[in-house]
Amino acid sequence: MIQLQKKTLYQGIDLFNFQELKSKKIALIVNHTSINKDGKSIISILKENNIKVNVIFSPEHGFFPVAQDMEAVKERKEIEGIEIVSLYGTTKNSLKPKKSFFDKFDIVIYDIQDIGSRYYTYLTTLFMFMDILEITKKKLIVFDRINPINGAKIEGTILQEKFQSFVGYAKIPHRHGFTTGEAVNFYYKYKKMSFDVEIIKIKGWKRNSFFDEYDLPWIPTSPNMPTLDTAIIYPGACLIEGTNISEGRGTTFPFFVIGLENENSFRLTEELNNLEIKNVAFSPLEFRPMFQKYEKKRISGVFITIKNRNKIKPLRLFIRILQTIKSKRTLKQGFFRKKAYEFEEQIPAIELLLGDDLLIKMFYENADYSEIDNYISDSEKQFLEQRKEFLFY
Repeated sequence: MIQLQKKTLYQGIDLFNFQELKSKKIALIVNHTSINKDGKSIISILKENNIKVNVIFSPEHGFFPVAQDMEAVKERKEIEGIEIVSLYGTTKNSLKPKKSFFDKFDIVIYDIQDIGSRYYTYLTTLFMFMDILEITKKKLIVFDRINPINGAKIEGTILQEKFQSFVGYAKIPHRHGFTTGEAVNFYYKYKKMSFDVEIIKIKGWKRNSFFDEYDLPWIPTSPNMPTLDTAIIYPGACLIEGTNISEGRGTTFPFFVIGLENENSFRLTEELNNLEIKNVAFSPLEFRPMFQKYEKKRISGVFITIKNRNKIKPLRLFIRILQTIKSKRTLKQGFFRKKAYEFEEQIPAIELLLGDDLLIKMFYENADYSEIDNYISDSEKQFLEQRKEFLFY
């Protein structure tokens, strides 16, 4: 088998001089993805450099990705002798660190691999932390990491403030195209912050590239983000979470399947293929989620295959899929999720995820695809112009 030569790339963690942290009071916002190009954890690197860390703040899913989505992290009390504090508990207040913890450090380091989608909560955790850093004036060091689904392409509409939540915190589109450091630069400047921030930039990255083009170890970023392809489809597939359709959590292929009770897989496949959506293919499938929606029930639906990752538009794709299903089927438990979603009880999950009044209206009313596409395209042009000043690469 011919193997393509991987390009050499250095992320922030690979380029930082850890000796600069000597005699400093250090905190970390990290998880299992906080590794260098050789797969070594930041915890081990700091230990080898004799750098003392006073506290670790862990995001949703925990330091190690044991907890599922929307599952309170019952974090262990320490890792390698370092106190660990969860930033994902049982209440909305648990998402922000208590100010009392800020006495434990002078510098906090953030180093977590993001996947390029507004819904993904790691950047939200950082933005919330930054809000408090602006008050306490402690220093933030960000080890920049690449956008694994490339930074050239964006998709979606800019989040409206009324829909701000844990699955959408900054005014960015569904697929934002930022690296971690660029996202921080955007939020810092947009909010006109003044605390000390240092971003350790990447070396060797091209905006139009994907993670698997480099000599980096891929590690699943959360329990239901096992592959790079999952990250590519996620900016649209996450919309399924706002419904009572299964998105495949509890299977080995989350977000690549859609499943319902009493469905005819072949009929649904035919309906979706008749939409003639480019760059994907639909195939009939039955599956049994081992947890969450339809737990241990055999359900029917479709499997989605990405045919061209450079051209797929997942948000548009899943809007069309959901419109097709909801226009022809009635789910006995209702089509849309009614339970609280990421601690938000007043606004339906699907609206939080769409995050834009007009897009929501067009979605509910089954507006023609060309109308939706044009509206999203206009928003994308606006954001592409806005984001120029925040880009590093």
